[in-house]
Amino acid sequence: MQPAPIDPQMQAVLTKNKETVPDPLDVCTAPIDAVRKQYMAGRAFWNEVGPDLPSVKDYQVSAPAGPLTVRLYRPGTDGQSLPVLLYCHGGGFVYGNLDSHDNICRQIAHRSGWAVLAIDYHLAPEHKFPTPLEDVHGVIDWLNDEASALGLDQTRVAMGGDSAGASITVGVAVELRDTRPDYLKKMILIYGNHGLGADCQSVKLYGGEAYGLSDRTRAFYRGSYYGDPEVNAADPRNAHLSADLTGLPPAFLGAAELDPLRDNSPAMAEALSAAGIAARCKIYPGMMHGFLHYTRYCDQSNAAHDDIAAALNADQI
Repeated sequence: MQPAPIDPQMQAVLTKNKETVPDPLDVCTAPIDAVRKQYMAGRAFWNEVGPDLPSVKDYQVSAPAGPLTVRLYRPGTDGQSLPVLLYCHGGGFVYGNLDSHDNICRQIAHRSGWAVLAIDYHLAPEHKFPTPLEDVHGVIDWLNDEASALGLDQTRVAMGGDSAGASITVGVAVELRDTRPDYLKKMILIYGNHGLGADCQSVKLYGGEAYGLSDRTRAFYRGSYYGDPEVNAADPRNAHLSADLTGLPPAFLGAAELDPLRDNSPAMAEALSAAGIAARCKIYPGMMHGFLHYTRYCDQSNAAHDDIAAALNADQI
């Protein structure tokens, strides 16, 4: 089977990214601080334009690994009690922050009418699994105390993320299933890794350097985050396809067609459905990993944001 053609708008994104970062570092060998700085430089153009919202505020939250920042995006005026999406950014667990995903969070809040609470979780390799999951629990504890004052509806909480953030979302949902059943009402899982093996078709087609998420780079992310991949990669909070998924929230899953992780999303949707969980998966043609950022250029990115908003507001996924 041959690789699918890249969408011309996605190709324009690649051209723009090459202009922005003409000499990309080797993320597997370069100093992590330099890699993070370069990542932010590459995201700056895509975050220049985003929906204006009535309120965007940062707050400090305590967590076991130390304090972290959350950013609350409110699409409604003060006094409205809004449902809230807890959002974890992508970046291979090693880079990304509130600013790198600002446009994504603004788009979701604007299009859905939900508040979005973005979480600046601690990054690997300094903080390995399960630190980001513990960070989210710290945010949930904080939200328990602050929701009323912030005008957030504690009975309508969802969680989501892209790439690494999708993995964190399912890991937290597995934990909450046993401690706070029915707390999360929905999951939004965008181009996540849910534990599918490297022999799947999407890895064979798109695991090379040309598609931006090579086998070597993915191995670097796994080693940075899992610490001991043989043990932690098999943990049910990471290997979702082999986990007990019963009792998890309904899920919307989005995947890029030209992404080595693509096949994880339909496989996860099928596994959730087999466990009795409502799940819907959509693959966006001609797109590559990370396309949710590119609303300035890509119709498919805008369509994905509309689909996320629809999933949050639907009675059923």
